[in-house]
Amino acid sequence: MENWKLSHTTKCYSCGKIADQIIEIYPNQALVKCSNCNATRYYVIKKADIEDENSLKEEVGVKRKYDNWVLQKDIDCARCGHFGPQDILITENGIYIRCRHCGFTRYYRYHIHDPVGGK
Repeated sequence: MENWKLSHTTKCYSCGKIADQIIEIYPNQALVKCSNCNATRYYVIKKADIEDENSLKEEVGVKRKYDNWVLQKDIDCARCGHFGPQDILITENGIYIRCRHCGFTRYYRYHIHDPVGGK
């Protein structure tokens, strides 16, 4: 699996400002960093399995303190190799990435928050 970098403009969990949130996804971890305040949320891989699309739909429907971010990236699947959309769901509790072709899903669990982004 190659490393991914995306951005999503929304209200920062830490500073509360509307800013680009830089999302970096690696095979064993992921992070979300605010472009305004550099606060960084770290996630670690918890599970990788074949899931049906209902599991992601159920998570999208859960009401939380912060809005869920629903994103997509077209890329080769790490499991089946098919080039196509990967559904990405980022919540305050975790990051879910699911291949629409084969259902391969990776779940990254929220681990730690660094309010100053390592400074």
